[in-house]
Amino acid sequence: MALWGQGDPRWIVEEREDTKNVNNWHWSEVDASSSSKKFFKEKFLELSVTGTEGSVRVSEVTKCNGEATVNNRKGKVIYFYEWDLELKWCGKTAMSNDNITGKIIIENVSEENTEDEVDITTRQEKSGGEDSKLHQIVKQQLAPKCREIIGQYIQFLQATHGKQVVLPTKTAGQGINAVTTKPKPDSVNSIKKQMDAAVISKSGPKKTENVTHQRTEFSLKDTFKCRREELFQCFVNPDRMKAYLRGEADVDPRISGKFSLLAGAITGTYLEIQPEDKIQQHWRFKDWPADMFSSVTLTFKDTGSSTELTLHQTGVPQYSLDQIKEGWTRYYFQPIKMTFGYGAGSL
Repeated sequence: MALWGQGDPRWIVEEREDTKNVNNWHWSEVDASSSSKKFFKEKFLELSVTGTEGSVRVSEVTKCNGEATVNNRKGKVIYFYEWDLELKWCGKTAMSNDNITGKIIIENVSEENTEDEVDITTRQEKSGGEDSKLHQIVKQQLAPKCREIIGQYIQFLQATHGKQVVLPTKTAGQGINAVTTKPKPDSVNSIKKQMDAAVISKSGPKKTENVTHQRTEFSLKDTFKCRREELFQCFVNPDRMKAYLRGEADVDPRISGKFSLLAGAITGTYLEIQPEDKIQQHWRFKDWPADMFSSVTLTFKDTGSSTELTLHQTGVPQYSLDQIKEGWTRYYFQPIKMTFGYGAGSL
């Protein structure tokens, strides 16, 4: 208990008019849920982008579930929040006046994750040409802007609610500048586990735990001496996949269908399937943190004498870039050619 008249710094009522939470010693809390919802809705509804194929904007925040509090304990400001968000996007292409729509799903927004660790998934309502054109704009331009808003959120909490839980003191001065924020605990999201030496290999040395959170993307292109429909089946037909992977392939080739390859070493979800033309997947390696996914897009092009496959993968941990690129060539492209004879000969 604070001792009256004996210089205890927690009790200086005679020197203050408000007599409230002297030196910010006691726990205080502010509910920031309502203002957070307002922040998200205002910020996301401002987003719009224009590309060569058309323009897209966020038309509605369809889901904003979660809560947020800002707390003070012994002069330290601590932020707790957890949000799941869903946005509706709409737009038109240069070649069509149809109103094309889709979704942006934002998950795992919390004080334990940086904006780079938040999961952002984009979807289109219908498959096909014009819809896919706008969906590319959403993925490449609109989704990164959404991630920037998540990065601005903690600054909003500091500016809006930090001063509410911390009173000015005689020695520390005024407001939020006089306090510190909660350090992030070590967790599966802040200490990244490493992939194996190759993308589907279980052997080889692991990297140290001092790794970066940065994500990157890459593209690969290869040509196969086969018809487009034959190559397409190599990524959706479980029997074909078992043949060239030389291991298990549990595959449900439909939108939202799951896949698990090589006893769960690689797992994910089919997000889009355009027969003989395009496949988009959520894709992850088993050693990644549980909430980490990348996005894989496979595009198949008939060149007349062969099929050209283009692979684009985003959200790849920077430290795994070389291993993943090597893995696609070593464990997918080359075995497909060798197993089915697509590397030589004629159609």
